Parts: sequence; structure tokens; C-alpha cells
Amino acid sequence: MRFAVLGAGSLGLVVAGHLARTGHDVVIVAKPEHVELLKGRELEVVSPSGFRFQAEMVSRPDEVGGADYLLVLVKARDTMSALDRVAGVEFGGVASLQNGMAKDAQLAERFGWSKVIGATSILGATLLEPGRTQHTMFGATYFGELDGSRSERVERLTAAFNEAGMKAEIPESILSAEWSKLCQIVPAALLSAVSRLEYYKVCKSRDLAELFISITNECAAVARAEDVEVGDYQGFAIKALADAPFDRAVDMIVERGATMERLGQTSVRISMLQDILKGRKTEVEETAGYVVRKAREHGVLVPNVEFGYRVVLGVEAYL
Repeated sequence: MRFAVLGAGSLGLVVAGHLARTGHDVVIVAKPEHVELLKGRELEVVSPSGFRFQAEMVSRPDEVGGADYLLVLVKARDTMSALDRVAGVEFGGVASLQNGMAKDAQLAERFGWSKVIGATSILGATLLEPGRTQHTMFGATYFGELDGSRSERVERLTAAFNEAGMKAEIPESILSAEWSKLCQIVPAALLSAVSRLEYYKVCKSRDLAELFISITNECAAVARAEDVEVGDYQGFAIKALADAPFDRAVDMIVERGATMERLGQTSVRISMLQDILKGRKTEVEETAGYVVRKAREHGVLVPNVEFGYRVVLGVEAYL
């Protein structure tokens, strides 16, 4: 199959590399300056089973030539400008592994709802230098039709990810998976950005774990106001956290941090923290900001989410 991967950043390289290594035809679509820098170079994914690979790199729609799937892996704040680089290109399906919930509507605006495949992922990576990324989190990716139906294109996409060594599943409801991921990333991102701590340290701190659960519960309440029931997925067991007694839920987060430390997963930094440390704008509007806006629409109180959201906005003002 032919895949167009939009974005040559940390996760773009991870996904493109695994698919290319398995024998798929992969074209990476990136900014002209990134293409100029990386074109013809050997790219690298650093991990316990790391590897090098090469892939076609382009920056203009006329160079893409169509593909079975478009996978969007740019920062959420850059989505619309990045989609200009594939304007008018024909794809069998388009899916975004970005954070947030606005992404599907953005894809539909450009390609029509019939082309959009719902998706969310717990994969994580850190860009070490242009063309070289460290694969830090190995969680599952979820794909599904937005109406809950089964389709051949989703089954083929899921199979391709699994064959490439990136665990993928088709959940009963992709909207539940997408909202559940948002309920995971909002507390993880806000607390990481404010504390400047690696993710395992955020989880291990009982004080921060209590805030983590408070924020998770607020996000889950907004999801339910949207008529979406959160669920339990690999890497973001949100229903278990939301349904557990508060102290037990806090224990679960603390245990998560201890497990990550025991497994040596101590270099994981949530992308929002990575952006702040590099002096870049974050995805706070597309993640926490989205929850705040939806909460206001439904009259749901989210004081902890709003506090973290405003703190990060304040930090961003000086980046």
C-alpha cells in the first residue's frame, strides 16, 4: 500500500519508518525547508529495536501522486496550513493521530466526511535532531469509522500497523477512544507543562496524581455531556479511573509512575512540555482549550482544567 505521512517530526518519522521498513510505499510530506534538509538522507528511529530507513520526501501536492491513506502527524496547531501541502490529492482514507478532538472536522473540511477515518494513538516520541527520533512510548493506535461501522479500509489500515510492529485495534466506538485519549492527554500535558517534570515523575507524585484524577474526572464529565461514554484502552484506562473511588484512582496513577520507572521509561516528556522547553507554542488550545469551551457549552464546571489551561496560556505569552 502507499501511505502519505504528513509531518517529518518525532511521530511522523516513527510511523513512516515502521511502515517503510515493512515494505510499504511511503512518502513523507513536509515543509520545504525540512525536505531540503532531509531529502536523500538516511532517517533513524532510536529505540531498543531501532533502525534506519529511507523514504521519498516532498513538499508540494503535485509531488504526492495520491495514496491509499493520508496519515496526519503535524502539531494540531499547524493542521490547516499543513493540509495545503496535500490540497487536491486523492486518498482512499485520511486519518489524524494528532491530539485533540477538532482534527476530524478539519480533515472533513478539506476532504469530505466520507474520507475521514477516526484515529487516536498512545505512541510517543522525541525528536533528537532533524531526521532522527527517539521512540519513547509504544502504546496502541486505534482506528475506526466515525459511524461505528466496520469497513475494509479500516481493517487494512489496522493490519498494516500491526504488521509494521505498531500495535493497532478497531474499538467498538472510535469516538469513545478519541475522547478517552483526550481525557488522558489533558491532565498529563497540563501537569507536565506546569511542573516541568518527566511523565513518570508527574505520576509518582501523590500531590500531582490527585490533580491528575481531578482533571481526568472533569474531562470525562464533558465527554458524557457530549453523549460519549469514556472507556478503557491500552495506555488510557479512563473509565476505570473515573469510576474508581478517588483515593484508589490516585493510587493507580502513582502505580503507573512507579511501573514506568521500573521499566526504565524515565525519558518520556509529554509533547506540551517539549514545546515549552524549546520555546514553541503548544497544543493547549486544541486540547485543554477544547475541553474548556465544550464545558461552557454544556454548563459543566471544570475548574482544574481551566486553571491549567490559563497557566499554560500565560507561559505561552512569553515564548
